Amino acid sequence: MTSYLFIVNPNARNGDIGGMWPKVEEELVKRGLNYSVEMTKEPKHAIEIAKSKGEEFDVVVATGGDGTVNEVANGLYGSNTTFGLLPLGNGNDFARGIKFDDNYHKSLDILEKGLTCDLTVGIVKADEDQRYFVNIVDTGVGATVSVASFTEAKWLRGFVKYYYLALKKLLQYRLVNCVIKIDDQDELEGKLIIIAAGVGSRFGSGFQILPDNYHFFKDFAVCYAFNLKKLRQIYLLNILKSGKHIGTKGVEYIRAKKVSLKLEKGLPVEVEGEIVNFAATDISFEVAPKTLKTIVPQEFLDLQKELT
Repeated sequence: MTSYLFIVNPNARNGDIGGMWPKVEEELVKRGLNYSVEMTKEPKHAIEIAKSKGEEFDVVVATGGDGTVNEVANGLYGSNTTFGLLPLGNGNDFARGIKFDDNYHKSLDILEKGLTCDLTVGIVKADEDQRYFVNIVDTGVGATVSVASFTEAKWLRGFVKYYYLALKKLLQYRLVNCVIKIDDQDELEGKLIIIAAGVGSRFGSGFQILPDNYHFFKDFAVCYAFNLKKLRQIYLLNILKSGKHIGTKGVEYIRAKKVSLKLEKGLPVEVEGEIVNFAATDISFEVAPKTLKTIVPQEFLDLQKELT
């Protein structure tokens, strides 16, 4: 019988998960699952739990939002344990990218079915800090929004919160001189607005920063913007949710396996809503050597078959 470890972040979804967990656990009992539960108590605790206890179970289930996903994935990377998902957060960008939705009954159906896919993982280095990621890494104005989301606009949730903060931070943001090297191409210089790279398509509760990008591809999509005036930046923000920024003036979109940046001024670096470094000047993203065996719905496997 499959054994599950649910690593639950009670503070996800603005603290709502702690209150709703008993109802979810009733469903686990009803289904007769062989499971254990660990509640996180502080940032990075899910990494520690996944590392120390993950190999005692067949499946470790990240129960929370994108930050919980990132921590559990970091704890499991390199192990033989299967990664599972019960998306109960605000944004759930990773979950939606692999075709889960917010209905926990349906998510439990997917977990019980147990279909798996080996998902590509990235690794980011920001000065002395390092982190694996399973969706998108970014720096520039987008990462400043992630920093702000921890303390500002707490009365808002989901896409509305991130849009409000994105507009606010965009108006405050000052361009930063930057040198970028992508794979073996020549270096590029410019004043950075944003750069995002990864294996998923969306961040910030639904902004399609890397459209038509999927977690089974073996390289990254990379999107960056240099040297744009403020009105142009605001225009791009307003078409970002639909992914229509691709192909417009000032936006570059390519595929790569490694990206390096040198910044004149330190900027935050963000993965799955987690801040890797608050003011990094020497940053790199690259495809990690190992994949992460992950439970996915049939719809995602059908998409993989169609596109690869």
